[in-house]
Amino acid sequence: MREQIVAIEQNMFGTHRLAFLGRQVGMFSLLPLGVAQEIALTQDHGIHVIEGGRINVARLGNEDVRWLVGAVCGIMSRPSR
Repeated sequence: MREQIVAIEQNMFGTHRLAFLGRQVGMFSLLPLGVAQEIALTQDHGIHVIEGGRINVARLGNEDVRWLVGAVCGIMSRPSR
């Protein structure tokens, strides 16, 4: 799943902002988000983020990855405060 996230981000945006996810392990990943970005991800996209940028990647299905990548990359381009 993590490899899919990295590959889809590179295909969609030509960037490597999420490449670090490919090196993480476990059910959860940590995103480098500020509080305002976490709130926006939840409110604007319905993606629940625990304070500190923690998301459950184990629960993702293949059909969710493109949507998640688009939302996270969009939020990461906003100011973090």
